[in-house]
Amino acid sequence: MMASIVHGPGFENVRLTCVWCGASRGADLDPWCHVCGGSLAAEADGDAPLPASWRSFADIASLLPGGDTPVSLGEGGTPLVRLSRLFGDDAVHAKADWMNPTGSFKDRGAAVAVSAALGLGAEGVVCASTGNNATSVSAYAARAGLPCIITLSSSTPPSKVAHARAYGATLVEVDGTFSDAYHMAETIRRTAQGWANLTSTFANPYMTAAHATIYYELLRQLGEQPGTIIMPIGAGPMLAGLLQGADRLLRQGAIDRLPVLIGVQSAGCAPIARAFDNGDETVREWEENDFGMAGSINDPLRGYPADGTRTLRDIRRTDGFAVAVDDAEIRDAMSDLAHFEGIAAEPAAAAPLAALRRLMRNHALPRPITLVISGHALKDPGALPGASPRLKAGRDIGPLDFVAAARKNFAAGTTA
Repeated sequence: MMASIVHGPGFENVRLTCVWCGASRGADLDPWCHVCGGSLAAEADGDAPLPASWRSFADIASLLPGGDTPVSLGEGGTPLVRLSRLFGDDAVHAKADWMNPTGSFKDRGAAVAVSAALGLGAEGVVCASTGNNATSVSAYAARAGLPCIITLSSSTPPSKVAHARAYGATLVEVDGTFSDAYHMAETIRRTAQGWANLTSTFANPYMTAAHATIYYELLRQLGEQPGTIIMPIGAGPMLAGLLQGADRLLRQGAIDRLPVLIGVQSAGCAPIARAFDNGDETVREWEENDFGMAGSINDPLRGYPADGTRTLRDIRRTDGFAVAVDDAEIRDAMSDLAHFEGIAAEPAAAAPLAALRRLMRNHALPRPITLVISGHALKDPGALPGASPRLKAGRDIGPLDFVAAARKNFAAGTTA
């Protein structure tokens, strides 16, 4: 059922534009083009520049399509950490998006999408998730006072959705993969009039648009234009939103080039990287089910491969890459981020480091380079790298033995 167009306060200058046919309309809860059925880009007041002295997410809310009823938990403004122990003087940084309120970058999208849902009169929100988005959407829905449904595949570990249950969301388990959970969420949206789908594919253009803030923050934090930005991708809304922000500033003359954008997938579920490597113009659904450890980016795109094609097109427009890394590379990256930089990244969030190491062997990537560390390892504690030894004090072991063990353990973990 097509949602009726409802313009809430603050949505007068918001436009939804189809990325495929270019058809445009005002803000509403329907996430698809009314002409061709394609996915949309949402933009608010496209001619307004970034404020000269902005510091926080709230300072640029008028540039985001969330309306005048902001729902916030203090998202955005995450630190930029130079990876000096891993890369020395090279200009390689980590964008610490695990420091968002619920522990992942998804909070940026949830803040804007829940704000838009509330402002446009939604009765509730639904999303499919492998874990991070479930936590984020359920938290922001609770903050907004909206009922929330989370659809998840039967293979999702209970630990990944425990927070969503704590925030009061209703969990619906679906047999199959994330794609099956996605289709259930969209069925709920279509059937229950007035509900908004906040699935982090391209099912919510307001959520995608929020990721422009990553680019805005990097431009301010680096003090120069980002050269290369590497991030994990499933369908790719983070990459699309980040590019949307860069495009906006390029149109305004605030920057003179786009960053090289690199999307990283798990080798066990890599439909976009496969299409990139094969030189294909379109992305096909991923057929296999043995996905690997990076659960939060394992999206086979079944039933919606055009989402992958949109991301593939965006990557190529920036002269970027789509890269697939295997579980062994991801484990090494998790271990090195933890041991050398004190960063505990979940598997998908460590994948950009694995991709960077591979690409640096054969490609001269523009500096400065930023890795978006999208989620904390505490979101997936079962995937944490091997633990240090645990010693027990006793009659035959004392302080000097502990010091010797610490030195040995440190030496074993200092060879990247």
